[in-house]
Amino acid sequence: MSRTLYVVLGRAASCDVHLDAPSVSSRHARLSWQRGRLVVEDLGSANGTWVDGQRVTRTAPIEIGQDVRLGTTPLSWNDESLRAFLRHGASDTIVALPRFGRYRCPKCQKLGILPAGFQRGEISCAHCGTALLFGRPERSWGATLGTAMAAVTGVGVVAVAMWFLFTPAARSLLRGSPPGGTTVPVVPGLSVLIEVDAGPRLAASRTPSAMSTEERAIRESGAAARVMAAIDGEDPSTRNLAVQLASVTDGPFHVEQVAAIWMHVRAEFDYVNDPRGTEYFARASETIANGFAGDCDDFSTTLAAMTGAIGGRTRVVMMDGEAGGHAYAEVCIDDEPAEVATRLRRFVRRRWDRRLGRIPNITRIHHRADATCPIWLNLDWNTNHPGGPYGHERWAVGIEPDGATETLAPATGE
Repeated sequence: MSRTLYVVLGRAASCDVHLDAPSVSSRHARLSWQRGRLVVEDLGSANGTWVDGQRVTRTAPIEIGQDVRLGTTPLSWNDESLRAFLRHGASDTIVALPRFGRYRCPKCQKLGILPAGFQRGEISCAHCGTALLFGRPERSWGATLGTAMAAVTGVGVVAVAMWFLFTPAARSLLRGSPPGGTTVPVVPGLSVLIEVDAGPRLAASRTPSAMSTEERAIRESGAAARVMAAIDGEDPSTRNLAVQLASVTDGPFHVEQVAAIWMHVRAEFDYVNDPRGTEYFARASETIANGFAGDCDDFSTTLAAMTGAIGGRTRVVMMDGEAGGHAYAEVCIDDEPAEVATRLRRFVRRRWDRRLGRIPNITRIHHRADATCPIWLNLDWNTNHPGGPYGHERWAVGIEPDGATETLAPATGE
């Protein structure tokens, strides 16, 4: 039977986490670890407990970093009184595998990316080193990698790690193994079991029967997985900036918010090449931290992440054209093309960023359309406004934030 750990939140001095605010009741709510899940329970408070704007009737599962409010008072996940509780839960519970191969460390609360093909096992947080156990372990498991490394100290850690990486079994594992896992002997009596998929954890192709050679290569090379990881709209720095920019015109997701984000990113962006001989896909939060510097794929993943962070459906398009390989973003707008062009024209006349040059006269928009979206609006770096013209393409492949790919009809540049 799993243990239940909890802390009580409230205004009373006796509470584990003391919140001295008018909207907080004396004993307002309780956080607990239950079977590896973090749960919030309202304790009959006067002003309610809220998760992402929804009132908790009794209990609700939550994730670290989620918007939890006691009345109108937000819960600070960095509260010193919570750290031991969260750390204990992280090291003593099973962590569910997150979407898109990303996770939030319960100790340092920073986002991390799971290794391509990782299915379950134990890894260390890339930022603080906390051991995180993903998936529910079977009773037949040997020691996980983290346990193996904890079993030796000093030079032994390095020696075991180096020996492990150069064993034939480990090399086979790193090249890829069938689902079900591979047990790798480390030292006599100690083994490591890591489960991997045959390839990256991507959603399926949207055009499986018509998958192009280029789409297959993008999936199998890992490019789609790297684009997927770079679209980190859930990172606080990405979402916070997107919300600030979009708030110049409030309401449900609409094209004017997209235009506000595109103008800011395009005006701020400085083109910087990737390291020689490599294709580096920076996370959107990383590009923002760098003052909007990078290449075309960094520009496109940043736009995709920021528009996705405010409710848009987005994708990154990788293509080959007359000038070589290129990447740009598209966003789905549920409207008529003529109406979108009119709204964009009105918006840029009022809000145009003069750093981008003359105000464009938008008479039409350039977009793709399919059965799921009437307007995939072009957000290319090379256009002079959102919905500007495409370049001439030899082939094009769309990559959505969940890793779904699609062979697209190449744009003609008209």
